[in-house]
Amino acid sequence: MKPRFLLDEQLSPKIAEAARALDLDVRAVCGSTLEGRDDESILCAAVADDRILITIDIGGFTPLLTKFFNEGTRVPGLILVNPKTFPSQDRKVLLRSLKSMADRIERGEVDPSMGVTLTR
Repeated sequence: MKPRFLLDEQLSPKIAEAARALDLDVRAVCGSTLEGRDDESILCAAVADDRILITIDIGGFTPLLTKFFNEGTRVPGLILVNPKTFPSQDRKVLLRSLKSMADRIERGEVDPSMGVTLTR
């Protein structure tokens, strides 16, 4: 099954737009009704819409992922993006890496449900 993604608000909605041009199903928090909401609300929305959350907020979301897991809530996934690895001006590299990760998820090679880090 083709993965679906939600970009946390620290990531530009332009990334979601460019990802859709690569045939990825990506929505952005920025510009949506989720903008400005707390981390737990955003993760709940991702879960409800069966989307893998993509964020640079490692400290905010990893404890929530553990909490949801302990409560028995199935989380589609969490992809952690290190801003040092993917500077904001380097969108093309981020998009290539996201496309590669999506392909690997679709083939069953990667399970993002417990969190994965996006690599180059």
